[in-house]
Amino acid sequence: MNSFDNMKQLEDEMCSTIKVLLTSAIKKNGSAKILLSGGGTPKGLYNKLSHLKLNWRNIEIGLVDERTLAKSLSSNERMIRETLLINEAKNASFTGMVFDPLDYQNNLNIAKINYQKFVGSDVLILGMGGDGHTASIFPNDKASVRAIDDSKASLINTNAPSDPKLRITLSKAFITTCKHVYLMFSGDEKKSVFMSSELKNYPISNFKEKLEMVYFAKN
Repeated sequence: MNSFDNMKQLEDEMCSTIKVLLTSAIKKNGSAKILLSGGGTPKGLYNKLSHLKLNWRNIEIGLVDERTLAKSLSSNERMIRETLLINEAKNASFTGMVFDPLDYQNNLNIAKINYQKFVGSDVLILGMGGDGHTASIFPNDKASVRAIDDSKASLINTNAPSDPKLRITLSKAFITTCKHVYLMFSGDEKKSVFMSSELKNYPISNFKEKLEMVYFAKN
């Protein structure tokens, strides 16, 4: 675990690491792919990334999960558009997870097709909730169990314990195809959740072996 006194230090370190990885991927393959989580924690990081002078036209950005099928104020897509797809990064390619907001199952079918290009992405950033969930893979949710157990790299509709309840997420098998997977969170409460996650069988425990680094800020 890489610990920092505050989020600014954490964001600066992650920003530098991601810049190197995306630059290397573009140099090697001509393009780079990065998958991002939502929530409040990574907003500062995404804004810092938006100022990087990278070849953004050759970078494809996707989501780890989506909070709702409606493009509402709480959607991860909206947050990414407002914090990252601006400044230097305004020309990056972005693929959301909302294709048919009126049909939950059909949306999943379309998303599965559109997200195949993100299998094996260069960078993926996870977050973690106070209940030990990550992506939209939750405790005590049968669909989330399938998201962990399914051996196919795919997307799954899951159910959150609070509104908006309808979620769509990458499966564990999908996430673990990615080359560099990082987890970021802050605060002693979440640190305690992470450290006890295997004992309590929280969803995040299923990803510990894949995590290249855990970025933790005290404040």
